[in-house]
Amino acid sequence: MAQLKMYRFPGGEIPEHELPEGYSFSNFKGIEDIDDWAKICDNGLCEYSTGPVRFVEDVLGRKDVKPYEDIFFLDYLGEHIGTVTAFVHADKNIGNVHMVAIRTDFRGKGLGKYLNMIAVKHLFSKDIKWAYLSTDEWRKAAVKSYLNAGFRPVEYDIGMEERWAAVLEEYDIDSVEMYYEDGTFYKNIVRKSKLQKVKFGVFGAGRGSCMINYCKEFDNAEVVAICDFREKALSSHREALKDTNCKFFTDFDEFIKTDMDCVVLANYANEHAPYAVKAMKAGKHVLSEVLPVQNMKEAVELIETVEETGLVYGYAENYAFMPAPKRMRELYREGKLGRFEYGEGEYMHNCEPGWHRYTQGGDPTHWRNTMSAFYYCTHSLGPLIHIVGERPVRVSGFEVPFNNRMWRMGAKAAPIGIEMVTLENGGVIKSLHGVGPAKNSIWYSIYGSKGRMESSREDDGNNGGVRHLYVNCDTEEGENWGKFEEYDPKDAMSELAGDSGHGGSDFYIMYNMVQRIRGNKNADIIDVYEALDMFLPGYFALLSALDGGKPYDIPNLRDKNERDIWRNDTRCTDPKNPDYEVISSYAGGEIDIPAENYEILKKAFEEGIEYRKNLNQPGGPFAD
Repeated sequence: MAQLKMYRFPGGEIPEHELPEGYSFSNFKGIEDIDDWAKICDNGLCEYSTGPVRFVEDVLGRKDVKPYEDIFFLDYLGEHIGTVTAFVHADKNIGNVHMVAIRTDFRGKGLGKYLNMIAVKHLFSKDIKWAYLSTDEWRKAAVKSYLNAGFRPVEYDIGMEERWAAVLEEYDIDSVEMYYEDGTFYKNIVRKSKLQKVKFGVFGAGRGSCMINYCKEFDNAEVVAICDFREKALSSHREALKDTNCKFFTDFDEFIKTDMDCVVLANYANEHAPYAVKAMKAGKHVLSEVLPVQNMKEAVELIETVEETGLVYGYAENYAFMPAPKRMRELYREGKLGRFEYGEGEYMHNCEPGWHRYTQGGDPTHWRNTMSAFYYCTHSLGPLIHIVGERPVRVSGFEVPFNNRMWRMGAKAAPIGIEMVTLENGGVIKSLHGVGPAKNSIWYSIYGSKGRMESSREDDGNNGGVRHLYVNCDTEEGENWGKFEEYDPKDAMSELAGDSGHGGSDFYIMYNMVQRIRGNKNADIIDVYEALDMFLPGYFALLSALDGGKPYDIPNLRDKNERDIWRNDTRCTDPKNPDYEVISSYAGGEIDIPAENYEILKKAFEEGIEYRKNLNQPGGPFAD
């Protein structure tokens, strides 16, 4: 877990404290002081036996430390009983308060404020931009002393605001300023008991259950309204939330009138965009489940609505927040991999066992039965886009031939789609995804100028599948040596995320959205532009496949000048909207599914039959 970080800025009075009788300050004089330093720091910072080595490596070893100027001792009757190192990072002109400690037998006397005073005076005599320090919650007296000395919390890692809210609660402090890592002001944060919950309304009671459960489990959010066109879908939530003020609706227009901060769109995947537009025009932030749009007309309208309203749009591509790809992004952004060159992502999901449920009893016009193999590409491509942060500019799409599984499912598309995507930096991504393979696979791999990272395979039970990460990278490009490392990625929120769904990723989708709505620009959400970076390669891959695999350019909808070309382009595979131009969902031609297949699926759905065990067994309707 990352330490707490605190900044102190120039200006403002530096608290002046008169030293008690018998106490004085002194500077480091030489090797004879090292043993005393180790004794002082034998209070949780380091052990006495390893103190001298720690002093050499972590104090003297810092290139900007001037030992005889920057290392201070607090003395009692001439004996060193406290220490602080205060030095300036010359390349950034930022001060660092480092290794602040009081010897164990002198703790509890309020002596930390004197070390803070001498450190702050020393640093701000050098005309620095600001001073910073790092500490831990368990060092309670130290944290309170730093706050009293004018140091303020820094928002730089996930969970910081909540951690500081708990600290303020413990110290009975109502509010304090918090800053971003670049020194700009974030906001006045408040103690835990004063944190306001973000109010969510959820549209879609099935998939929306994970968002509803988040609101029930965590104290930064609450669900105030749930809407679903199916009354039956609302029934279980009515019972579970009967002791709350949550309201229930079967009419979206009535639902949207509820006093809420954010609408979660967990309705049908091909219907998100119109409801997102309607919600934002009603003044609500939007968290949209996969997928963002189904054609270019919707894409343009969605982007322009986000821009016009200034509201937060978050895209709930949860696979980007699974442990391995989440850690891959962090390492990539730290420079571990170097320049991105190539990546592969797989989302292969044999959906046959549950297809009768997913399609509400085998409805031939259900969006899952009319979508192309490329439609659901953001689970495979999305995490790689989020890791690299590069815009896709060109794609070629290819399909695996229609198979018996898709025929049994009643799905009129290829079982597997393959996209070869070129990014704006020249890197290439291969995205493999489909609902009709024989076995499942979730897997991500990226190559760069310094090495490679990849997740475990989904069925690697020994390593937790996509929870585990392998890394083999050189320290410098061209080193050609490498260092093999393994990670079981965790952060400050991992314990809370637990088994919230999809490897804990469902937690991060909601947590980060709450943080962004509260004003935290560091909150890791997928905005509307990135959402379309994840979706559009699949959309144009279908056009490519229908055109014999010809490469297609992917428009840059960030550029307002490009939007008019696509503003009225309604092409999609959805036959239910009479205003849209319907195109084929499969390059191999029209697919004929017998009506009796759908009747079998309908019966399985209505009777609750276990599909894989009953329908395909010897003598069953789909037996070979």
